[in-house]
Amino acid sequence: MGSGVLPAALLTGDGVVERRLRRTGGMFGLWFPGIGRAVLVSDPALVRAVMRAPAGVVAAGPANRVQEPVIGPSGLARLEGAEHREIRTLMAPSVRDRVPERLRAATERLALRAAARCPSGVPFPLRPLLHGALMEAVLELTMGLSPERQRAWRVPLRELFRRADSYEITVRYALRHVGALDWWPSYHRAKDACDRLIHSEIDRRRDGDEGDDLLGALLRARDDDDLPLPRSVVRDQLMSMIAGARTTTANGLAWVFERVVRHPEVLRRVTGESELGEGDAYASAVTYEALRVRPPVAFFGRVVRRPFELGGRLLSPGTTIIVHLRTLHHDPALYPGAATFRPERWLDGRPAGYGWMPFGGGAHTCLGDRLAMVQMRTFLQVFTRELALSPAWPGDEPVRWKAVSNSPGAGCRVIARPR
Repeated sequence: MGSGVLPAALLTGDGVVERRLRRTGGMFGLWFPGIGRAVLVSDPALVRAVMRAPAGVVAAGPANRVQEPVIGPSGLARLEGAEHREIRTLMAPSVRDRVPERLRAATERLALRAAARCPSGVPFPLRPLLHGALMEAVLELTMGLSPERQRAWRVPLRELFRRADSYEITVRYALRHVGALDWWPSYHRAKDACDRLIHSEIDRRRDGDEGDDLLGALLRARDDDDLPLPRSVVRDQLMSMIAGARTTTANGLAWVFERVVRHPEVLRRVTGESELGEGDAYASAVTYEALRVRPPVAFFGRVVRRPFELGGRLLSPGTTIIVHLRTLHHDPALYPGAATFRPERWLDGRPAGYGWMPFGGGAHTCLGDRLAMVQMRTFLQVFTRELALSPAWPGDEPVRWKAVSNSPGAGCRVIARPR
C-alpha cells in the first residue's frame, strides 16, 4: 500500500505522505521504479538511529545519486569515506569558516540590488528574482565572477536547472537503466554548455592567479602523489555549490517571504529589528521557522549496506531509507502547535539536531548551510527595510514538489512598494 503514496503525493500534494506516516507511527515500506525497496521515516528516534549508524552499515553517497545528473559522480554529496572527508575539509574554509567576514557586506549589496528590481505596486513572483540574485552570489563566491562575466553563464545555467527542477527528470531518473537519461538531447546540450564554461574558467585560473576563493582552493589541492585534482572533480564541486544555492537557498528564501508576508505581526517585528539595527536574532528565528514549516528539500536518503535493524524491522542491504522532512518538522512532540508559524519558538535556542534538518544531517550535512543562513536572513532584513511587502492574496501558496525540492506553487507572488 505504501508504494501508492508517492504517486498520490505528486497528484494531490505532500500531505498524503504525512498522513500515512502519522498512521503508521513514523515508518512504512514502499517500492518504486529507480530506487526499489525503501522505507519512509519521520519519527525523530528513527531518524537519529539512521544518522548515527556506522558508515559501513548505512551510506549517504549512493542515496544521493539522484543529484548526479547535475553535480556529477564526484560531487561532494556523492562521495564517501576518506575521499568525502578530504574534499569537505578542503572546501570548508572557503564556504564555511570565512562566511561571516567575507559575505555579509557582499550579500547586502546583492540584496539591495535585487530589492531595487522589484516592480512597485503590482503582484509579481519573487522566487525568480531571488534565484537570479543568489545565483549571482554563488558564482561570485565560488569563482570570483563579476556581474559582467556572469552574463555568459545565465542562459546555460537556467536551461540546465529548468530540466533538473522538473517532473521529467524524476521519471527519467527512475527509468535511467533503460537509457532515459542517456537519450535526453536537450539536457545534455545544457549540461555541456555549463561544463564548457566551468572548464574554461578552471583552465584560465590554472594559467594565472589561482585566487583565494573556492576554485582557488580546489586548484591548489594535491593528492598523495602531489598531483592536482582532476578537472572533472573540480567541476563537480563547483556545480554542487551552484546547485545548492538554487535548490536549498533560493527556494528556502522564497518560503521565508511567503510565510512572513502572511503574518503581519512577524513582518512588523522583523522590519523593526532591521530598521533599528538591533542585530538579527529575530530574522534568524524567522528563517529557522520558515525552513521548519516549509523545508525546501522534500526528503533526503541513506542506503543500507549491511543488515540494519530500524524500528523493529531488519532492513536488507540495498534498501533506501528516506527521511521525510515535512513530517519530521511537524512532529507535535518536538514542536507544540507544529502547524503554526511561530518564530518565537527559536528565540531561546537553536534547532534540535535531529528534529530540524533542512540541510540534511550527519557527515553529509550541506557544506553551505552557514552561507545559506547568512544569505537568507540578510535578504530578509534588507527587503523588509527597503520595501513594504504584502501577499498577492491572503491564502497560503500551495507546495510545488518537483524532483527533490519544494517551492511556493505560485512563485511567491507578492506586492512590493518602496518604504
